[in-house]
Amino acid sequence: MPRLLLVALMALGLGACVPYPAYRTTQPEAELQVLDEQGLPLVGASVTLIGRAHPTPIEQSRETRLTDADGIARFASRHAWQSEVLFLHGRLDYYWEWCVTASGSSTVLAPYHAPRQVVQLRPGVAEPCPAPRR
Repeated sequence: MPRLLLVALMALGLGACVPYPAYRTTQPEAELQVLDEQGLPLVGASVTLIGRAHPTPIEQSRETRLTDADGIARFASRHAWQSEVLFLHGRLDYYWEWCVTASGSSTVLAPYHAPRQVVQLRPGVAEPCPAPRR
């Protein structure tokens, strides 16, 4: 009986390590409107959309755009076929963050939670977005 159990556990373990294809959204279609401290659209602010995935600490993507005359930075969606393996922790779970910088304003780091978002900057010192973790 113990031998049968061992064989069953080994088969289950090997079965979980078989790669399978998955079509994943690596970047959502998104737009962020940046407003200044008076609530007016801010032209030329730097908006970075940073892609991450649990459980890995490695940054998956980073794209930067400048805001237009309406204070909006737009990002196109990206998708890719990926080879995934089901481990104990499961598959990669993608999530995104915004980093907004503009001269004379405090840098804003905010989670992505909807395709269209608005951020209002506050006066302060602009700091660069955090460097990618690799």
